[in-house]
Amino acid sequence: MVIQKENKLPGGRITSLDQFRGFAIFGMILVNYLGRFESVPETFKHPNYGMTFANTIAPFFLFAVGMGFRMSLINQIRKSGRFKSYLTAVKRYLTLILIGIVIYGPDPKLGMWDALVDIGFAGLITLPFILSKKGVRITVAIAFLILYQCIFTFSGYGEWTMIHSIDGGPLGVLSWASILIFGTLLMDDFSNLNHTTFIRRSMGYAIILMAIGYGLSRVEPSSLWQFSQRSMTMAYPLFASGLSYAVFVLFFWLADLKKINIPHLTVLGMNPLILYLVQNVLIELRGDLLDRKAPLWQALCGAMVVYLICFIVARYMVRNKLIVKI
Repeated sequence: MVIQKENKLPGGRITSLDQFRGFAIFGMILVNYLGRFESVPETFKHPNYGMTFANTIAPFFLFAVGMGFRMSLINQIRKSGRFKSYLTAVKRYLTLILIGIVIYGPDPKLGMWDALVDIGFAGLITLPFILSKKGVRITVAIAFLILYQCIFTFSGYGEWTMIHSIDGGPLGVLSWASILIFGTLLMDDFSNLNHTTFIRRSMGYAIILMAIGYGLSRVEPSSLWQFSQRSMTMAYPLFASGLSYAVFVLFFWLADLKKINIPHLTVLGMNPLILYLVQNVLIELRGDLLDRKAPLWQALCGAMVVYLICFIVARYMVRNKLIVKI
């Protein structure tokens, strides 16, 4: 992990992408902290089945990673050549996996399969296809989803995952990787289409993916098909990818076209890894200061304190033009 000082921090950055990532960071802080309390509405928690606000945050991250991944790899190849660029990408995702294992613990059944480890493995298994043509990437994304659904449905893996693991367990990275790939597809259109066409096409993809995901969630038996971040079966990643399309388009319209930035989000979106680590340390070390049965107002005050500390860290790094890269 390297901390670089950028002389021209705002230059060359995509405001809507920073806003989108910042929104994911803000949502992450809320759900990771508030989800601990009984008084908090269920939409801030991760149920075994269902689509809550909490269940949208991780897909937003993977989608944004896909957008940045393809863009950064293309730029890196122009500067350093293909071999060195691919090697750097492998090192980056292996580092994320190692950081995740340190944070979550080396339990290959349960705790290890959380955000950083999922991102790391998703990056590794999509790397061979990340620069392929759009049709190839779409095929790979759908193939990953079908393969995982078949394993979940026709073996004992599905039952094992729902009992012993989270986020789809060790094979759930196939579904997470599909979300990352959809992010690369949006970046293609973002880079190559005019504003009107980009919005129309992206919203079309959003509607199609959400419609397919919702339709699959109604298939019986429901235990194999309904929305579930724990199981990572097809309905959830497809719907979440479509929602990611729609939410990014909203930020694109606001930030890039209308020049309306939601306060704080760009600052949060510039150093997502550092803020993930900061909020994790704060919650793990001081999250038990309030009882899990604390009233809602106390839980909200605690979340505000965690958020403000994270924002202060983010603001300090932006003011000093510091960007953390792996």
